[in-house]
Amino acid sequence: HFSVWLLVLVNLSPSIAATTSCRDDCHIEVLFKGEYLAETCRLTINQASTQETIGLPALSTAQFTAQDNELGSQPFTIQVTECPEKQTVLLSMHAENAFYDASTGNLKNSQGVGMSENIQVRIRKENGEQLKINQTNTGQAYQYASGKNIESHQFTASYYSIASSPMPGKLMARATININYP
Repeated sequence: HFSVWLLVLVNLSPSIAATTSCRDDCHIEVLFKGEYLAETCRLTINQASTQETIGLPALSTAQFTAQDNELGSQPFTIQVTECPEKQTVLLSMHAENAFYDASTGNLKNSQGVGMSENIQVRIRKENGEQLKINQTNTGQAYQYASGKNIESHQFTASYYSIASSPMPGKLMARATININYP
């Protein structure tokens, strides 16, 4: 019986303190939380799934002859379907800070034993412009005309050397695809 009384007293004490401390000019913050969701788009990579591995071709380090050299490209397609009608969306790629290079806009290679050094992954849109990681404004627009609700764009991933002689090894970089609604 005593423990119940103590619990009730503890629970009432904050409300008693609040009413006694706000006698004259009282400002109480109110927080409203919610989520409004519209119909979202569906995405597939190479018309397969939402998670795919894009394999770049094997290259010799001797092929990289100058700094900032880009070689070994591999095309891939990102298809967006089932978006809200007449909705333009912007597709961009993002990575955690440790996994992208802000100066080049590229994905950094993973670090560890057997991993190549001074090699990054550069992504290009089908018009040849670079899709820079973590820069939404360089993304690819997907526009939907009336009655059309499927659109595909081809991208290219390639090796990008940040040194005149990159170290040989494996490459593994990871990005998240974001669909941005205006």
